[in-house]
Amino acid sequence: MPLGYQGSYQRVRAYFREKRTSPNPITARPPSPRVVAGWILRRPETLPEIDHLRLKAVLVHCPELDALTTHVRSFAQMLTERQGEQLHG
Repeated sequence: MPLGYQGSYQRVRAYFREKRTSPNPITARPPSPRVVAGWILRRPETLPEIDHLRLKAVLVHCPELDALTTHVRSFAQMLTERQGEQLHG
């Protein structure tokens, strides 16, 4: 058998038929914390549309990350536009 698989074609076919009809669909793995941090730290206008949608999906499920994203982007705007007077001390 190629690659050492000892099972039959029918067994593989039954496995995939079971997955297709399963009430629990196969879902994609969640993004890693490093990937999410990268999305948050990038300029929103440079983020590809697919990554923007993925970040939005993460933020919907985590209000703490949503608040953090707002703070990070506000701080970045203050730094890039030299608006230091807006810092509260």
